[in-house]
Formats: sequence, structure tokens, C-alpha cells
Amino acid sequence: MKPNTFSCAACLLVLLFGNACNTPPVPPEAARAHALEQDLWRAGGSLFAPEEYEKFKAGLKTAEAMIGEEEAKFGWFRDYKEVRAVLGSLVTEGESLLERINEEKAGRERTFTLSAEALAARIGSLIAISQYFNENEDVRKNVTQAEIKLAEARRLVAKEQYDPAAKAAGDGGVFLDRAEEAAVRILDRYLDPGQLEKWRRVADEAVGESRKKSSVVFLVNKVERKLTVYKNGEVRGSFDIGLGKYGLADKLYSGDDATPEGRYHIVKKIPASKYYKALLIDYPNDADLHDFAAARKTGLVPGRAGVGGDIEIHGGGKDSLTRGCVGLDDKDMDKVFEWARVGTTVAIVGAVGVENTILAEIRKFKDRT
Repeated sequence: MKPNTFSCAACLLVLLFGNACNTPPVPPEAARAHALEQDLWRAGGSLFAPEEYEKFKAGLKTAEAMIGEEEAKFGWFRDYKEVRAVLGSLVTEGESLLERINEEKAGRERTFTLSAEALAARIGSLIAISQYFNENEDVRKNVTQAEIKLAEARRLVAKEQYDPAAKAAGDGGVFLDRAEEAAVRILDRYLDPGQLEKWRRVADEAVGESRKKSSVVFLVNKVERKLTVYKNGEVRGSFDIGLGKYGLADKLYSGDDATPEGRYHIVKKIPASKYYKALLIDYPNDADLHDFAAARKTGLVPGRAGVGGDIEIHGGGKDSLTRGCVGLDDKDMDKVFEWARVGTTVAIVGAVGVENTILAEIRKFKDRT
């Protein structure tokens, strides 16, 4: 080939295929847009902003098609100006969308945290208060279900599955409502001002008797689970006690597993019994017989059930099985036994102070039901 012919061919190749050094590069916004698409996917764009996320993906697909069209041209003729503008807007929209999704997730997590803390506090209150009564099967069963649902909700939140977590937490709240209703059914009368006044009067009269006669009296507070010894109107000892399955209820008939309430006296000291030492009280008294007769007329006494008896303060442990009696640990029973005499007054009440932690918690439950 002649020199001038070669020069003409080279010029033609440059005109046809362009100079590689002058080929415009793909805009860097393309890589940023692809990275944003991955970030939005990982952030759960399809769950938290499905329409905006699909719009972003469609925009990215359009931009990719525009890039493809330019890359199909000879390098000399490629022009990415238009696609760069499209990508710039897309990146701005994607960054804004990602920020909104992350803010929404953070907000929902904060909301769940507050809800979970409230549920956990309610669970804690119910567990604490259920220690004061034994007839808590419905309470404990529903509290356990609430604990399971709360744990499930926390696992779902950790996976950023906020809607299922909210449902699980809501189900937990339903179980807690049921538990609180059950607790209120058991302890509702402890919120009755008339009943509280009656108990306080019985307690005050017993302590007043101790002061006036310089005598020993025993005061059993069922809701506080305490037996307090008074001498000359002053506290000489206080002991933890246990009650039967339905110990917080007032005894009506034989076999109801309830602990009687009222003013009684010790009629016998038993140095050795089935439950270590024991003090037999004079249940049923006249008031108990009157209440039993009234309950039978209204159908509260089942079948041929009698009024019952053999109610004791005994040892064997405050957690021992008892059916209406008052149980103490043996070491405490030794002390109470020494204080006791035949004729010693025993006042048994549901509660003494109107304001105490347990009743305050029950009022919370009552307000929610």
C-alpha cells in the first residue's frame, strides 16, 4: 500500500471507530444507583415502601437501557449527558427513600420497645401479685402465654418483621387482660371500702384489747401473708404465713379450702400434730354459722356440705399443703406456740391498711378491666 493510501485508511478508521482515548465513560452515578438498589433491598424496601421501591427499580431499568443504547454506538458518538441527568435524579430519590425507610424502621422499633416495656411491666406486676394467692391457675396460665408472645415479638423485631411482631405483642396483651381479669375476680372484694373498713375494725379491736388487758393477741393478715403477735398493744413478733388454695376467700363451708375471717380464740394447744405443733381455733363461731345459713339459702353452699371446722394455726412450713388453715415454718411455730394460751384472741382479716402495694396493683388491674 502506498504511503498516502495508508494515511487515508487510518483517517477513515479514526472517523469510523473513534479514538478510544476520547470515548466518554459510563457516568459514575450508575454504580451508585446499583449500590442503592442493593441497600434498599437489604433495608426491606419491598416491605416498607413497595411502590417507591418498584418505581426506583423501574427508573434504574430505564437508565440501564439508555446506557445500553449509548454503548451500542461507536465510542466517538456516545453521549451520556441525558442518562447522567436521569441517574442523578434517581440517586437523589433512592438516597431519600433509604433514609425514610431507615427512619420508619427506627421509629417502629422505638414504638415496639415502649410497648414491650409496658407488657413486661404488667407481666412483672402479675407475677409479683400472684405470689400472694394460691388460686392463680388462670392468672399464671395467661401470664405464661403472654411471656411466650412477648418473646416471639422480640424475635420478630430482631428480624425487622414489625407487623407480625405487633400482632404477637397484641396477642400478649390479650392474654394479660385475661390474667388481670382473673386476678381482679379473686381480689375484687379487697377493693370494697365497706369490706376494708370491717377488716380494719376487727384488727383495731383486737389490738385495742391487747393494750387494754395487757394480753397477747394474734393478728393474721391474709393479703400480706403475715401473723403478727401483739402484747400490751405493741408488736412483739411478725411471721410469714401460708394459706390454702383459696386462702384469700372467706370460708363458707367444709371443703372450700378458704381461710375464715373474723375474731376467734384458741381452744386447744396441740404439741404434736400432723403438721408439727398446732393451735386449734373456735371456728365456726356464731357469726360463721349465721353466714353459712344465709349462704345455703342463696345456693352458695353446694349439696350437703357442712360448715366445717378443725381450723388451726400450725407448723409444717408456710408452703405446706393446708386446706383453710394458717401455716408457718416450724421455727416460727415454736415462737408462736410459746406466746399462745387457751383463750388467746386470733383476729383474721383480709387486709388492714387500705393503701398498700398489693391493693395498689389490684387497682391498676381494676382500672384496665
